[in-house]
Amino acid sequence: MKASTAVHAKAMHQVMKYCFSTPKRGWKLKPNRTWNRKKGFLFRIQGKSDSGYATCLVTRKSLSEYGVFLEGAPITVKILMQRIIALSVTEAETISGVACEQEMIYAIKILLSLGLLVELPMILEINNKGAVDMANNRFSSWYWFREN
Repeated sequence: MKASTAVHAKAMHQVMKYCFSTPKRGWKLKPNRTWNRKKGFLFRIQGKSDSGYATCLVTRKSLSEYGVFLEGAPITVKILMQRIIALSVTEAETISGVACEQEMIYAIKILLSLGLLVELPMILEINNKGAVDMANNRFSSWYWFREN
């Protein structure tokens, strides 16, 4: 704020004008359930992930989009370019899903460190059947080597 200029103030006023002129748009930060402050309450953490395969026309990198929700209210929302080049839509979706899962694990660790309980299993929604099957280990019969 020390080095702000008239340009910064004008941009802030434009953002405020947009927010006031579009009250029906944006995130709803209201949880689905409220905590009754009793012991034994299980908080729900959910995740949703998606990807845009080969979004960048120059590098062919994919876009990861994911969000982590505590009782239906967003606590983490990220949209970022993936670091590697995915060779398929399933791979891009899996990369995005793994990043979302890491954020979900971070959220559960924070809640547990506060002495709160979390409902298990946590649900991660992915809209790609191949990525879902890999996450659920449905390809385990495809391994070359099996134990007898």
